[in-house]
Amino acid sequence: MAAPKPVRKRAASARKTPIGATPGRAVKTARPAGSTGAGRAAAPEAASLGAGRWEASRQFSDRTGRRLAFSRYTPASAASTATATAAGMPLVVMLHGCRQTSVAFARGTRMNQWADAGDFMVLYPQQSLARQVQRCWRWFQPDDDHGGAEADLIAALIRSEVARHGLDPGRIYVAGLSAGAGMAALVALRHPDLIAAVAMHSGPVVGDAHNAGNGLSTMRRGSIKPLAPLVESVADPAVFELGMPALILHGQLDPAVAPRNARQLFEQFRTLNGADPHALPVERVLGLGTEKAYRRVDVLRGRKTVLRLCEITRLEHAWSGGDPAIRYHARSGPDASALVWRFFQGQRRAGLSRHPE
Repeated sequence: MAAPKPVRKRAASARKTPIGATPGRAVKTARPAGSTGAGRAAAPEAASLGAGRWEASRQFSDRTGRRLAFSRYTPASAASTATATAAGMPLVVMLHGCRQTSVAFARGTRMNQWADAGDFMVLYPQQSLARQVQRCWRWFQPDDDHGGAEADLIAALIRSEVARHGLDPGRIYVAGLSAGAGMAALVALRHPDLIAAVAMHSGPVVGDAHNAGNGLSTMRRGSIKPLAPLVESVADPAVFELGMPALILHGQLDPAVAPRNARQLFEQFRTLNGADPHALPVERVLGLGTEKAYRRVDVLRGRKTVLRLCEITRLEHAWSGGDPAIRYHARSGPDASALVWRFFQGQRRAGLSRHPE
């Protein structure tokens, strides 16, 4: 689930349970699993991690010594030879849900395969068990000492990686599932000069919760408070000038995070993106009569889609169109990774970050 539950002992057999879900530099790590250098085949266990270079269990430290584990995926086009480079590529940052790891999220979403097709780098930050025993990002404590600090640490990692690899600073995107969606929203709202667009899958409304108990309540019913002030309480004021293009995806059968959260997120991000308040959203139903069916609602600024809501008809609390062999990912629904990347492709942040590292 998106917020923590009481810790229980694991049964001997696996059970499916809902989820939620220098400057700094990377230090030495284990040899990349599934790396495909000349004459070397990918390891069978890493076959689902793409044709490029997968680097797991890396560690980042910021200026204050705070540490963050992460995995990095470099697409095949930039990892195939010694002279290949990721310079100028976009970056997609993927934030897992509770009880997930970075490698499980990479396998379940198959985002690395889209990175190979679209030539972008992917980072998978991983929450520490020492910070939260179920690996939940603390979106439900958005203050500067908890969730806000985690969002800032993720932003510091992003800036370090952009500088290290020469990535395109105007094409940096963040996406997350459940608790990861809540954290993706915090990263984007606290660092709007850095993030060009955000995608939130099965995520909670922004700014409503301030402790774990509040988080569970928010998940179950959304917010009963005015929505705009909730955004203001957690965001950098610059976001109201810069805007924040957003994609929201949610299963209509979700038992863990009520679909009302998605509709409230839609209203929150509508206020941020300078859309004409009198213009009607553009609605379509796609895949009608199939397990891929979903309702899509677009808000335009001029001719550009700056906000999109995808309400997925037959989906529960899982990544839509993912690898069903991985927990918290479902075969049903459209391919969420494809929807996320296609939305991101149309977004770009003008100008450079104000806080380069």
